[in-house]
Amino acid sequence: MQRLILKSKNHRAMKQREALFRRFGYDSAASLKFVIAKALPLPGHVLEIGTGKGRFLAAMAKHADRITTLDVDAKQQRAAKLHVHQTRAGRRIRFVAHDAEHLPWPDAGFDTLASMNTFHHLERPMRVFEEMLRVLKPGGKLVLCDFSPRGFQIFDRIHRFEGGTHPRLKHGLAGFGRTLRRPGWKTRRFKGCNQEILVATAPPAPTKKKNHT
Repeated sequence: MQRLILKSKNHRAMKQREALFRRFGYDSAASLKFVIAKALPLPGHVLEIGTGKGRFLAAMAKHADRITTLDVDAKQQRAAKLHVHQTRAGRRIRFVAHDAEHLPWPDAGFDTLASMNTFHHLERPMRVFEEMLRVLKPGGKLVLCDFSPRGFQIFDRIHRFEGGTHPRLKHGLAGFGRTLRRPGWKTRRFKGCNQEILVATAPPAPTKKKNHT
């Protein structure tokens, strides 16, 4: 009974928040749909950086076989668990509370890396980006998404309305895209629904040369 009460309370809070966003011009459902459409497919074992409230996580879970999601904020993850259970999407998800600057996994352990609307909250986003690249398998897929310039303007207004401030990703995703201008990387960028998305595929593992004796 207590869990049902918590789920209901969490659901109402998320709906109220989404309604506030719509008042200022940000449609959470439309933005999420746009990002998922550009991100698919999500092959293999997916690592999400930044669980947040679990909206992107629950949407990915409809398309991914296995997801590990990481966030430094255990309280946020508890809210996300309630959300994914509410949407019945939590059976293939592992929650890990940890600092993304020091991912607790060896090199090349994940098939897909994904993050939505998290990087503008990070103190050292490039450090986290480098860690994501470290744990991505050769030939793996990277999906990085954050607000577009207009999206940041909307959230600036929302936070001013609430008496606070909202952090920004200074140069958007451009710097991360430049980092991937290396031989073998394939990158695409998209903008829409107040989001900016970078989708990249890592080069495959080098083929071993056969010895002919």
